[in-house]
Amino acid sequence: MPYAEVSVSQNLINEEEKSIIAEGLTKILLKYEGLVDNPISRSIALLEIKEFDGLYVGGEKDKHDKAVIKVYIFADAINEEIKKKLFSEITKLFISVSDKVKAQNGRNVWCITIPLHEFDFAAGGIPVSLEMTRKLVSSYKK
Repeated sequence: MPYAEVSVSQNLINEEEKSIIAEGLTKILLKYEGLVDNPISRSIALLEIKEFDGLYVGGEKDKHDKAVIKVYIFADAINEEIKKKLFSEITKLFISVSDKVKAQNGRNVWCITIPLHEFDFAAGGIPVSLEMTRKLVSSYKK
C-alpha cells in the first residue's frame, strides 16, 4: 500500500517531469515496502501530485520553489537507516529531474514519513497489514 502526497510549487516541475517523478517514486515506494514490482503492486501504489501557489515559511509567503513529499508507509517496513536511504533516493530523483532542485542541491525537497502501524490502513473496509500486502502482491503469476 505505498502512498505518497507530493506537493510542489507551481513552477518547480512541468508535466513531463511529473510523469518521470511519478514513475521513479512508485519504484522507490515499492522497493522500501519490500513489494515486487508487478501489476498488482502498481495497482495499489498511489501518488497524489498537487501544485500549490504559496508555501508559508516563518509566517511569510516563501519566494522559493519547493517540493514536500509525505510518504505513508507501514511502520514495520522502515527503521531510521531505511528512512535515510528513502529520503536520499527521493531527493536524488527530484535532483535528476528538475534543474530548480538541482540548483539548490535538493535543499528545496522536504520529505516526511508517516508510519502506518498494523491495521491503520483499510481497503474496502478491511484492515490491511504489510504482511497481507506482501502476500497478495507476491501471488501474482504472469
